[in-house]
Amino acid sequence: MELLSEQKEHAVQLIEMGDNLEAVRYLQQTLQITAEQALVLTEKLKEEVEASPLLDEFKAMQQELSQKPSINLGRLVGSIFMSVGAIMLVVVAYLIVSNYQFTQRAKVVTGKVTNYDSYQSYHKDNSGSTTMYTPTFEYTFNGKIYSHKSTTSSSSKSFDIGESVEILVDPSDPHSILIHDFFDEWFLSILLGIMGTMFTGMGYLAYRILGKTSLK
Repeated sequence: MELLSEQKEHAVQLIEMGDNLEAVRYLQQTLQITAEQALVLTEKLKEEVEASPLLDEFKAMQQELSQKPSINLGRLVGSIFMSVGAIMLVVVAYLIVSNYQFTQRAKVVTGKVTNYDSYQSYHKDNSGSTTMYTPTFEYTFNGKIYSHKSTTSSSSKSFDIGESVEILVDPSDPHSILIHDFFDEWFLSILLGIMGTMFTGMGYLAYRILGKTSLK
């Protein structure tokens, strides 16, 4: 009963896969021996396999991989998006409270638009540019004339030159003002609120849906 190297290798592969019964059947059919003889031969090959240092190393690698913590990509991405969204919403809350406190202590004066500065805002895809306008306001507080260049710009002129506008002035710092206009008071809060809600929502969906799969 001679077992060729190719036959032995195939039988060992079956044993390593845990399919001992198939190994017995393979040896019985290949060597034309009885089931009892094939079973004895399978047991001998199994003893050789279990005594092999390569098998021990293989088992150790399997155990190490099984103990290695998995990386849940969906939950990771979801957590990042929800964190960014939460930060935006915290900033929105701060802006709302800050604007409310400012309007409570501010004094309303009438000012006017005296000038517009303009510059070109180039598109990221190099498809062209847009002209942006930045207004300058002039107002009088406690008998003193002040000039203030807006910190925001728009693609159109929101006011005409010489047009009167209501301005909220901080009594403790007359240089600190806020145009009494919905756009100037609430646009940034609304924009960040929408973005924060979108990031939080997308992050939650990614965490719940994509978080069901893990990567080793």
